[in-house]
Amino acid sequence: MRSRKFLISVISFTLLLSLLTPAKADNPPRKILSGWLPDYSLARNLPTVEGNLDLIRDISPFWYGLTGATTIKDKYAIGKYTTPVEQVIARLKANGLLLLPTITDDNPKFALANLLANPNTRTSIVQTIKALVLKYNYDGIDLDFETFYTQDGRSSWPALKPNWIAFIKELSTALHDQGKLLSVTTPPDFAPETKRAGNSVYSWAEIGPLIDRLRIMAYDFSTTSPGPIGPLPWSEDAVKYAVTQMPASKVYLGIPGYGRDWITKVEGVCPKDFATSVVVGAKAAVVMREALTLASSNNATPTYNTTHAESTFTYKKTYVDPTNSASFCTASRTVWYPDERSYTARTNLVGKYRLGGIAVWTFGMENTAAIATIRDIAKSIAPDQVLGTIATDLEQIGYGSTFNLTGTFKLPDKTPVSSLNVRFEIKNSSDNSWRTLAAGTTDANGVIAVPVIIAQKSQVRLVSEGSWERSEGKTAEKIISVVPSVSLSLPASVKAAATYAVTGQVLPKAAGVKLTVKQNGKSLGEFITDAIGSFTFNIAPAATGLATYQVIIAAGEKNTAGLSDEITVLVR
Repeated sequence: MRSRKFLISVISFTLLLSLLTPAKADNPPRKILSGWLPDYSLARNLPTVEGNLDLIRDISPFWYGLTGATTIKDKYAIGKYTTPVEQVIARLKANGLLLLPTITDDNPKFALANLLANPNTRTSIVQTIKALVLKYNYDGIDLDFETFYTQDGRSSWPALKPNWIAFIKELSTALHDQGKLLSVTTPPDFAPETKRAGNSVYSWAEIGPLIDRLRIMAYDFSTTSPGPIGPLPWSEDAVKYAVTQMPASKVYLGIPGYGRDWITKVEGVCPKDFATSVVVGAKAAVVMREALTLASSNNATPTYNTTHAESTFTYKKTYVDPTNSASFCTASRTVWYPDERSYTARTNLVGKYRLGGIAVWTFGMENTAAIATIRDIAKSIAPDQVLGTIATDLEQIGYGSTFNLTGTFKLPDKTPVSSLNVRFEIKNSSDNSWRTLAAGTTDANGVIAVPVIIAQKSQVRLVSEGSWERSEGKTAEKIISVVPSVSLSLPASVKAAATYAVTGQVLPKAAGVKLTVKQNGKSLGEFITDAIGSFTFNIAPAATGLATYQVIIAAGEKNTAGLSDEITVLVR
């Protein structure tokens, strides 16, 4: 056991260290679920979000598209919803969610790459995005710039890559200076030894220190021909590489909530109404929650592929001319889609690699069983819940005096948490947010003892550091009032009927403190302190003998009401 002392202007910590491993407790689920809220079907998507708030820390409304250096398309506004976007934002924020809306690259081929190549237009994009975040007080932004890999071509990547990194660095600084987060959504990249075709243009290693979230779009593996949407080995290889490029807590695995239905063969001549749509290679989207209905309505039985961790089935569908039943064609179709077992396999990677979580495309596509499996896994890897309590020996102190603050940190089963990093935080009338003044660790009993000196009325609390194993623990907030002290420049003796100017000062120094000066119990008037807490008044005692003076201080923002000692003056 050893002790450590921190001395930081108004506070000193005396802390004890020891080793004790706390028992695992039954905790709420880890908040591992995030994802996208598209600009359509809010009536379906919002209930998924609001029904699973215990799993979700942040979401990304899919509402914006970058169309130039200074222009962003508002997809929500284009959708002509009857509910103003401000009401939707307020509703989501009221549920305690962080909002990181997504901006897509809605520019033509090479347009964004050219904008990023110019430092001036690059800065304009940064300021445009920052303005959007501040306008709606979003918690940050999510970038989903896909034209780089879908259209621009790999030959353009060497020139683009340094400009992309410079852009992320500038945007990160601009957002972090405002206390906002930066999320980047990219397709998968892979370690060179896997020999997979990755997307190195997004420079995971270089942007890793600059961003707060990396969301990997581990889907759209099969697009032109039937196959899995995001095969598990392919998805896991992307995760393995990502966690070597940045802290695993920043990495989120994107999981599809959709599948695809391909036409693989057409027999007969299709009627004109279907001639262009029912062709080999055509495909349709299948939402997870509707996949089983599609299979049963076509007498198909899905098979779960354990290698890819997705389900598949085949069926045939006949397309008949409504005016001539003799005119028809029959299409053979193959479907691949994720189900709850797919979600289980992918969500298990969160615990395996200690990821930040999963990101679903999109909320509302899933079936009930898929959400249930996420919750089960989130509970199984939940951090220990740390509960903190706070106590003080005094709730009101005189200016310059010390009070003793004690914090105790335990698990819900009352097991104390030792060697837990704890910070002391304070907030007074001048602060917009909590300030950390010192840090230390708990002793074998989960206790931290803090002798504190504060200059003005303040709120205080103790906060334990969160980790993969343990949640952050916060004590309740305590208000400590400070009774100010008063100094007066009264002489020891004065002549009767003579006038004397007296200067006083209130500590802590503060302007606008209201006070009353009394002479022999009678008021000489009310006074207000200046910027350094000073005030001046005149005395002119009429009778010889002893005169007493006392200052009564009114309660203010920084102090409680106070009363100075009586000072006696000889009047001769």
